[in-house]
This record gives sequence, structure tokens and C-alpha cells, in this order.
Amino acid sequence: MTPTRRAVLGGTAAVLATATGCTSVGQADAPLAGPEVALLDGAIQNEARLIALYDAVIAAHQGLSGRLAPLRDHHVQHLAVLKRHYVPGSNTGTATPAPRPAVTAPAREASALSALRSAERKAATAHADEVRRASPGLSQLLAAIGACEAGHAQELT
Repeated sequence: MTPTRRAVLGGTAAVLATATGCTSVGQADAPLAGPEVALLDGAIQNEARLIALYDAVIAAHQGLSGRLAPLRDHHVQHLAVLKRHYVPGSNTGTATPAPRPAVTAPAREASALSALRSAERKAATAHADEVRRASPGLSQLLAAIGACEAGHAQELT
């Protein structure tokens, strides 16, 4: 019997989240369609905003690069996984996910770290809400990404 897309997506996300933290979140390649595309679109936009914020903070505060680059790289991985599951135009009328927004970093280093911490917490909370509305497989992927973001928020404390 061939495993279902949900089983592969969910099992992979759960195993990877447990085994590796957030270094590799979900590896299944099956795209999703229908109502879940709206959830994916929102998650993709959230990851793009986080990456843009990290880029702005790293550019403005280069001394934080060593500390922040690994966290930023996690978001790049999250975005890649989410995009693999996205079916452009399905149920949203959107041809492609929105481009990354332009972001300005706070001038003070402490304020920049606080902005990142706040954005990570907000993203983790958003994923917790999305999990309640998603199928089991997508829920596991979003939960794994949300757990990673909650860990980032703690790491930025």
C-alpha cells in the first residue's frame, strides 16, 4: 500500500522536528490544494516577513550576524518547504505568493533583537492558530515550524 500524502508529510515533519529541532522541517514534496492553500499562503508570507526582518537587522547590526544568520537560515528552510506544498492559484486567485516586503531595522541593537523576538513570538502564535484549521499533515508541519519559531524567540531573550 502506498502511503498517503498526509502520512508522508505528517510523519516526516514529526520525525524531523523531534530528531533535529528546526534544522530540517518537513521534507515531503506533495503540493496541497483547496482550502489549505490559504493557510499556506499566509504561512509563506509570514516566513517572507521574518526573513526580511532578519536581513534588515543583520544589515544594520553586522555584529549580530553570527548569532542571527543560523536563525534566518531556518526561516529560509521553512519557506522552501512551505513553497513545495503550494499550488499557485489554487483557491486563492493568487498566481504566486507575495514578494518579500521591505523592512527597516530598529537603530538600536537591543531594539532590533526585541523586534525579532516579538516577530518570532507572533509567528509561533499564528502557527498555533493555523494548526487548528489545517488537516493533520499540514498541522504537523505548521506545528513544527511554530515550535522552531518559539525556540528562536527564547534564544533571542
